[in-house]
Amino acid sequence: MGRTVKSRTENSTALLLGLGYTARALVPVLKARGYDIIGTSRSAEKARALSAALGIKIIEFSGFASAALKTAIAKADIIISSAPPADDGRDPVITALPDIAKIARHCHWAGYLSATSVYGDREGRWAFEDELLFPTTQRGRNRISAELAWLESGLPVHVFRLAGIYGPEILGQSRNAFQRLKTGRVKAVIKPGHLVNRIHVEDIATALTASIDRPDPVQVYNIADGNPAPPQDVLEFAADLIGEARPKRVDYKTANLSAMARSFYSETKRIDISRARSELGWTPQYPTYRDGLCDIYRRETYGPKSFLLAGHIIVPDEDLEDIRRLLSEHKKATLAEPGCLRFDVFQDLGDKHKFHVFEAFKSEKAFQDHKARTAGTDWVKVSANIERFYTVSKAR
Repeated sequence: MGRTVKSRTENSTALLLGLGYTARALVPVLKARGYDIIGTSRSAEKARALSAALGIKIIEFSGFASAALKTAIAKADIIISSAPPADDGRDPVITALPDIAKIARHCHWAGYLSATSVYGDREGRWAFEDELLFPTTQRGRNRISAELAWLESGLPVHVFRLAGIYGPEILGQSRNAFQRLKTGRVKAVIKPGHLVNRIHVEDIATALTASIDRPDPVQVYNIADGNPAPPQDVLEFAADLIGEARPKRVDYKTANLSAMARSFYSETKRIDISRARSELGWTPQYPTYRDGLCDIYRRETYGPKSFLLAGHIIVPDEDLEDIRRLLSEHKKATLAEPGCLRFDVFQDLGDKHKFHVFEAFKSEKAFQDHKARTAGTDWVKVSANIERFYTVSKAR
């Protein structure tokens, strides 16, 4: 287990090798800790644009170890690489800089962002960091090669095996189910027993900073939300949340899928995060896809101070008639409240006892005002026996 270290970031430099979606999310977190940040980009044009947008220095790196890059490495106190391996499995950074440890004289912590594809197919079983790796895809095999290159580099490397990354829009890049739904082309591919692991990009940032504070070189961590779920559940929840039609369900066996998409369904596993929890003291802020999607939708649609409640209720047989009778008036009265932004309650097509609920208010106080108004009403009386399954998102 790593020892706890108080971060000393004054006049410290963080080098981000690669500035994709995850690295861009890291920039404000590292800035808040006092780091001077240097990043890399594969093209000079993109480097200029990203430098202006992120407010950091950016060096061009397209596989050649320039003098500027070597200077940045020599200056760096921490190094984080999110650069993917080449098609032949070679890591672009280690290939260009096989002597990186000799150059990085001040580096006391390094992180390599890998992927859970290294585990291959576990047939739904839990995957742990110290297990043998049996990747079934070329990208999984490439990730193993890159991990080994970093672990053998001589740097104080920590490997983070990331689950499927999602999050809000960052500088024009989005990674979430809402984005996919808005294309109008997405389908819900059904493969019984298939589970997918996810991780919100903000939770990746907190995992990395937790490791920086508790360094343990040559350690490997799984970073996921710890609650794998079928991919169709994510799409359908997201569709209900934004008021879009649910995507058409298609059977995996007959679905018209690209080779890449089909490989996605060729392996299933549950990613265990016990090590990161116990050794880093890390806990995901978004422990389910529902928590993450609700937060993204709430902030981007209603603003940072808003309050959102989403989920479903189960109504017993004896209350169904009264719930249906009172629902319309309850909805009308709630929407008339000055603090209400949205109030949708609708019955599930496949289960008469299940009603989907989506409520948004300007603030948590507005939601509490709503509860005070409804206290003692017929709606509260007839809904006393229902089971509630809600996800709540609010200002932190």
